[in-house]
Amino acid sequence: MAEHKPSPAAQWRCADTGVDRLVLGSWAAFLALALWLLQPPAPARSPLSETEAAAVLPEPVAAANEPDFYPWVRPVERDMAPVVTQPWSPKRKPRTGGFLTRLTFPSEDPVFTASDHGNANSYYGGDWLPANVDARNGGAFLEVKRESHGGLPYTAAEMQSGQTYHYGRYEVIMQPAPGSGLVTAFFTYTGPWFGDPHDEIDIEFLGTDTTKIHFNYFRKGKTNQPAVFDLPFDAAAAPRLYAFEWRPDGITWFVDGVPYYATRPGDPGVPQTAGKVMFSTWTGKSSIQGWHGKPLFRDGAGAQFNCVSFTPLGHETPSCADSYVPASGGSLKSVQAR
Repeated sequence: MAEHKPSPAAQWRCADTGVDRLVLGSWAAFLALALWLLQPPAPARSPLSETEAAAVLPEPVAAANEPDFYPWVRPVERDMAPVVTQPWSPKRKPRTGGFLTRLTFPSEDPVFTASDHGNANSYYGGDWLPANVDARNGGAFLEVKRESHGGLPYTAAEMQSGQTYHYGRYEVIMQPAPGSGLVTAFFTYTGPWFGDPHDEIDIEFLGTDTTKIHFNYFRKGKTNQPAVFDLPFDAAAAPRLYAFEWRPDGITWFVDGVPYYATRPGDPGVPQTAGKVMFSTWTGKSSIQGWHGKPLFRDGAGAQFNCVSFTPLGHETPSCADSYVPASGGSLKSVQAR
């Protein structure tokens, strides 16, 4: 739009100077609006490339009903892309130091025991009860029940290792629990309960959508760059192999042996403190339903765990992958652990 300037013939005079000021002010406002409308629009931001995305920390976007602390910081959704892992070539060591368990008799497992304590002062919506860990389908079934206990409306299930473990490869064959309000987790953890800083590495599923997998990690209580990926299958349909490899310089997460996600080179947020290995199925208090969904799951819904293993970095020890066939159903080979 061209700027309009009145000709001398169109100008007029008035003895009332107040009216003159009003007219001049109106024209000034009109011209300012015209100049603003004529400014070109700001160019749209192009999506980041994979290289650029790896160098930028995502800004968490939380819904109005979500608390502003993890695990309720919304992770960045990512497309599947090649993962660049950092080389690591330590001296090979003897085949010792790790563990492998099928969890066939979870109440007598040599590595893991069922947690047994209240959760009234936490974000969990139910206490951990050993009775919610059942021997089923050749492994451990961890369920969530709609029953009151300790003043909470639900009970849940968790198993944790008696010892702590450090750098190496952690594997699990599991089938997460479906149902809005449920969370299935496999992770390493240590923190103030054990006299340590809060260091943690996670694989998680939300029962609201088990076609997505969540990865996260903490160092000294702070999470750096959590992410969620779409899976080419429904994880709740069959047991599958999931893993992460923890090295001094980074972490890489795997699904059926395929690397899905890795920390950036030089990431200062990589955990450093050895932790317990844990896995659980639970629902939270109402304050976190914005993250995991309303508790609409059926009573007794749960997750299946058929194998957990740890191989120390640089060692060669038996792992869950040794007996896993990444078929459509994620079936297991009929072989014994070495």
